[in-house]
Formats: sequence, structure tokens, C-alpha cells
Amino acid sequence: MNAAAQWMTIGSMVLCGLSMGTVFDVYRVAARRFHIARWMLPPLDLIYWAAATLCVFAVLLRYNHGEVRLFVFLGLGIGVTGYFGLFSGWVVRLSGWLFEAIKRVSLLLWRIVRVLLIIPVSWLVRFLAKLIDIVFIILAAILLVLYRLAAKLLRPPGRWLWARLMPVRRRMQPIVLAWKRAKEKWRQIRELFQKKE
Repeated sequence: MNAAAQWMTIGSMVLCGLSMGTVFDVYRVAARRFHIARWMLPPLDLIYWAAATLCVFAVLLRYNHGEVRLFVFLGLGIGVTGYFGLFSGWVVRLSGWLFEAIKRVSLLLWRIVRVLLIIPVSWLVRFLAKLIDIVFIILAAILLVLYRLAAKLLRPPGRWLWARLMPVRRRMQPIVLAWKRAKEKWRQIRELFQKKE
């Protein structure tokens, strides 16, 4: 490996260290801002370090054919310490401001959606429900009036028909009486067996 390739590897490792520090600070600010539970932090740290390791090895494969040497760790150390010494405070403030801006924009979008969509739809649903109630009450009143009118109109023909059916009713009366007596006997037998139990 020539000196140019080594300097390229050291430079890429310094950039990897800077980016690892930046991502770590953004992750810390996000964990505080979104109130992530303490028990979730170790698994998230593990995910962060696994992703950082994979990214570093991907860069090493691209620039150094995957060879791990002392200057690789030196470049990572320079990048991380340089980041935390020079840029960490700015990145923490900037990411805090970005998260706050995202929060405010999302609240504004929620309010806009609520005012333009949810509230009018709820008003429309309430209006339609009241309209359906009114239509139902009007239809029920109309049907009740029509029923009473039909009952008044059909009462005389009904009385005439009832009188004409009197011979049929008289012939059916013994059958109806026998049915009532059988029902009564069956009820008495059932009560008798229930008392024995």
C-alpha cells in the first residue's frame, strides 16, 4: 500500500469519526427530546454501534480493501475527538433546534388538518344525524296518520266481514275449545310431574 492510499484511508477514517460523533449527538438529543425509556437505551446503543461498525468496515473495504491497521484506529480517534472538541456543542444545539422545529411544524400541520378536515367532517356527520332524526320523526308521524285513517276507513268493511264469518267461527268453535282443553290438561300433567321431582 502506497502513501497516497494510506493518507486516503486516514482521511476517510477521520470523516467516519466525525460522522460517528455527529450521529451519536443527534441520537442523544433525540433520546432526550422524545423521552425514550431508560431500558430502551442499551439496545439502541447496541444498534448504533453495530451500524457504525458496519459503516466503518464498508468505507475500509472501499478505500483500503478491508485491511485494518493502526492508522485506521488513529484516524477514527482523531475524527471522534476532533468532533467532540470542536463541533459537538453546535451539533447538539442545531439538532435540538431542528427537533423543536419539526415538532412545531407537525403540530401546525395537525392543527391545519384538524381545522380543515376533522372538524368539518364531524359537523357534517352531526348535521346528517340530526337530519336523519328529523326525517324519521316526520315519516313516523305520516305513517301513524295514514294508519289511523286506514283503520277508520276499513272499520265498516271489517265489521261486515266479521259478521259474514260468524257461521265459520261457530263451526270452528268446538275445535278451538278442544285445543284449549288439551293445552290445559297438558299443563296440569306437567305441573304434576314437576311437583314429584
